[in-house]
Amino acid sequence: MESVTIEVPSSSANVGLGFDIWALGLGNPALKVTYTRLRDRGSITIENRSPLPKPLGRELGYAAREALNYFRKADGISEGAHILFEDTGYPTGGLGRSGAEAVGVVMAAAIFYRNSKSAIRGVLSRDEIIRFAAKGEPNEHKDNVAASTNGRFNIVYKEPYENHSGSVDFYDVPENLGIAIGYSSHQKSGGTEALREAMKQPVEQGDFIQQTGLISAATAALVTGNVEKFLAIVWGDRYHEPRRAAKQGYGNFSESDLHVLKRIQYDNHGIATVVSGAGPNLAFLYDRGEYSRGMEGSTPAEKAVVWAKDKGIDLLIKDTPIAKEGAYDYAQRVYGYGK
Repeated sequence: MESVTIEVPSSSANVGLGFDIWALGLGNPALKVTYTRLRDRGSITIENRSPLPKPLGRELGYAAREALNYFRKADGISEGAHILFEDTGYPTGGLGRSGAEAVGVVMAAAIFYRNSKSAIRGVLSRDEIIRFAAKGEPNEHKDNVAASTNGRFNIVYKEPYENHSGSVDFYDVPENLGIAIGYSSHQKSGGTEALREAMKQPVEQGDFIQQTGLISAATAALVTGNVEKFLAIVWGDRYHEPRRAAKQGYGNFSESDLHVLKRIQYDNHGIATVVSGAGPNLAFLYDRGEYSRGMEGSTPAEKAVVWAKDKGIDLLIKDTPIAKEGAYDYAQRVYGYGK
């Protein structure tokens, strides 16, 4: 076997309240990663096929190259690789394209070089795939790669008082939780890291207490299947979304403008509005029992489009399934990874 192909879901990190600790796997857009061994040379070549132009300021394949080089160095691999990325279209940002790239190449490489329990280094666990893939991300943010590895709903954490590299727990998502992505025409300048500067100011005690309570209650609601409670809570972020919106990091609108949209969507329609990842795309979470045909074309979708148009932004709202499996599951199912 000289080539393997891995299907990798996209993801929405943060999911409102869970800055840098939550991530949700998405069924669309999706990334297909084909890894071909180059036995006669040690170089890595990358090819991209996509129906859409790359987002402004993005270097497609950079995260994959960084993660794969780290993996190769750790395992003493001298062989090169040709990586082919084929996607269904990643418009703008906030959907984890770079994280999906990194997960796909590390998972494919693991199939070649770490797929035997009798091997010296053994089979890689899910957490190990995430740690290797995170090497392709600035500051190694695991929430950017966790949901592409596992699908589902992911929580990133570190063991207390230990020099621990971090772990990820993941949970199935209730069948009646739906999500639609609002694809924004706004093009970020400066990338995600530029917006991270807004996060470095101290957090007020009251905000910390309230945010911690909201995160705890929303997590409990989701993992116990209480979608109604989850939707009532998850849109109430008091930390990263307000700070970034205040710097117009998501477009030509302020923190208060974003809050208006959130209130309209929840108070009038029961829909929780959050920013997808670092933006500028939005995510609309809803009860599929209430919106059995999805959010596309609905009254709340039309209201969100009008709100965005008033800010000079074209917003295309598309429903997407929540990914029930990630790249690791795909490798197990198709290639028998670790079995």
